[in-house]
Amino acid sequence: MNVFGKRSRSWRKPRKRGVSPIIATILLVAITVVLAAVLYVLVSGLTKGGSSTPYSLGITAISGGASGSGANWFDSLALSPTSGLTTSQFGFSVTTPGGGTVANAAAVGGTGCTLTATPTTITYGSTGCNGPTSGYYAVLLSSSNGILAIYVAGAWSYAAGTSTVAVTASYTLEVISAAVLAGTGDSIGVFGTGSSSVSGSGFL
Repeated sequence: MNVFGKRSRSWRKPRKRGVSPIIATILLVAITVVLAAVLYVLVSGLTKGGSSTPYSLGITAISGGASGSGANWFDSLALSPTSGLTTSQFGFSVTTPGGGTVANAAAVGGTGCTLTATPTTITYGSTGCNGPTSGYYAVLLSSSNGILAIYVAGAWSYAAGTSTVAVTASYTLEVISAAVLAGTGDSIGVFGTGSSSVSGSGFL
């Protein structure tokens, strides 16, 4: 009996229409992809070391220019590093005014240009650090401790038991070459090794 004069069909609840199975699948896949991307970004950020900190190394030629003669030339450079910079984080490159590269020597010159457990005082001559056969190598010096490290064959070499040296403004760099570099427009640049970010340059 229809007391209120309404048809019995009007008492039925309206049907709720669901999302199409195809659209639902697409939405689930999209949500999964977004969540995976967010998770990847978070994890990759957490696993990065602190090596992304940028460092700089100022290089200034010490007045007086190059010294030496023949195949033995020595260019003294003052260093201005940012705090925390170590030799294990960077290397050197020497370029000519035309953009060419001066090769880093394969070996040091002079039988006395070696590193021992006790830092040695640098000397020049037949028993010290001489010009290499070709190219250049660099010697990191301390006024009180002598030779701390040598950059040769594209890498730093150290005394036994040492794997890196913290660079300070009190150290100097001696570029030793088979041909005069200072005053010719050649420049020396710094580049980071591994994942380190290091920059700097100066004229020889």
